[in-house]
Amino acid sequence: MTRLTPDLIEGVPDDVLDLDSRLMMMTGKTVKGIALEAAGLDVEDMDLSGFRVAVVPITSGLGVISGFSASVDAIVRRLGMDSHVTSGTDVAGFAEGVAEGVDLIMMADDHKFIAYNTRANKQTDNSFGTAMGYAVALKNAAGGLEGKDVLVIGAGFVGSEAVRILKDMGANVSVTDILFEKAVVLQERYGVNAVEDVNDAISKHGLILNAAPAIFPGSLIQEGAIISTPGVPHYFDEEGRAKAKAIIHDPLEIGAAVMAVNSAKYSL
Repeated sequence: MTRLTPDLIEGVPDDVLDLDSRLMMMTGKTVKGIALEAAGLDVEDMDLSGFRVAVVPITSGLGVISGFSASVDAIVRRLGMDSHVTSGTDVAGFAEGVAEGVDLIMMADDHKFIAYNTRANKQTDNSFGTAMGYAVALKNAAGGLEGKDVLVIGAGFVGSEAVRILKDMGANVSVTDILFEKAVVLQERYGVNAVEDVNDAISKHGLILNAAPAIFPGSLIQEGAIISTPGVPHYFDEEGRAKAKAIIHDPLEIGAAVMAVNSAKYSL
């Protein structure tokens, strides 16, 4: 999991990005709508107020990211769930959630961010949640992906999940990574196309899911490109922003929302 910094998420609790409005313009769906579709819940909306969630601050490793637990709590509340941050941290916080009888426990250390369903004894991790959420967002923004060429940048945890998900959506998937051998592994595993020249790949694709820290020179971006980009940090210059039809990004919310709804689904 990419370790977020406090400045990247400081606007999440108050929804400074006004993400629902931005997503509606680009994809026709809100964060909750994307999360419901990502979880395979074929409904226009769903009352999730019956789910109780505990967000546990974790102090191990490099410690608590300032604002992270409050941000996750706010995201889950915007889905309509009954959420709170535990007073205890680490194991004490987990035990607190269990004792309270919550349905979901969400927590993250330096390597893993999960939403654990205490009823079903199942969990959804952030790599899947982020990949699925951003693939669904790309699909909706593009009016479907069946038979369309899609480039995945990055063959790490999120990128690998995205390659599989996009292939299942019917896309013709190419994947590139600064370590080309990682892209080759995915080519052999999923029958996708591994591309070595990152810049050339960007210039030849109008649909991109970026799962890596990246700089996107505007000269490489196609006119009308749709870029779904959970990768942090990333950078688009003015030319690139002007040429792209949509650049879908937030530092945390889409992935966390998909995690929460997908884990809640196990109890439905």
